[in-house]
Amino acid sequence: METNEYILGGGELTITIKAPEVCTGTRFDRTGWITQVRLESAGIDFCVPESLEAGQGTGGEGLSGEFGIDRPIGYDEAAPGETFTKLGVGVLTRIDDEAYSFARAYPVEAHEVRTEVGRSMIRFTAAAAETSGYAAELVKTIRVEGRSLSVHYKLTNRGSRNIATNEYVHNFVGIGGHMIDSNYVLRLPYRPELALLGDGGVEDRLELSDGKVTWKREAGGEFYALFGGFAGDAEPYWELLHEPSGYGMRESGDFDVPKLAVWGNAHVVAPEVFIDLALTPGETKEWTRTYEFFGPEG
Repeated sequence: METNEYILGGGELTITIKAPEVCTGTRFDRTGWITQVRLESAGIDFCVPESLEAGQGTGGEGLSGEFGIDRPIGYDEAAPGETFTKLGVGVLTRIDDEAYSFARAYPVEAHEVRTEVGRSMIRFTAAAAETSGYAAELVKTIRVEGRSLSVHYKLTNRGSRNIATNEYVHNFVGIGGHMIDSNYVLRLPYRPELALLGDGGVEDRLELSDGKVTWKREAGGEFYALFGGFAGDAEPYWELLHEPSGYGMRESGDFDVPKLAVWGNAHVVAPEVFIDLALTPGETKEWTRTYEFFGPEG
């Protein structure tokens, strides 16, 4: 019997995960797509959709992972009509001579995904079929314990060519449904230096200081800022707090961070932590992202 979603319970957290078979679009990783995290004792939800308007945006929701946002495997060498690999999604077809864009839709043959489910654990295994010498296996294991959620990745190069790509999670967050304004603070393990300032008057809304980002006013329209990276022993990578309520979440990991981005809109803020991936044939790379959710009671 097919299911549209899986529910994991770890006592304090309830995690909703979209079934890979019902995922659409060619941007976000279909394995372990977490659409909602709920802190049961407080009745607080942490995740929101990318857009509140139906049909707008790229279909993101909750903790939406993506491989190869600017480096999909084999795209540059594929001619129009030939295929390339989008890990976690499938084998896509290049449609023209334009540069790859995550916002465009491409014809796709989805990866085969095997799902193993437990009460507080779920594992997805996706086989990326061989195309132009590229092939891979992705195993993603999600575990819930107390107020902690961990996502463990195991990526193996099954092809005959080197793999060079990246991965991040587009964390679409709006704590308790509160709009993004000066009541939020984003704490970082360093003083963020802008590498790229996107459109939308970011400089008019964000205040950068040593170890944190704050909002001068209501976020208003869409904004994007890209910052430099930091060493993997930073703890945590980021922490987002809604100060009046005292509720927040943080992400940690076990890998070096080449860059960190912050995207947002009036109802959502998305800290995005990147990892660079380079694997020779037969090589395996493992990494883990850990999320913790907290409130004024601890």
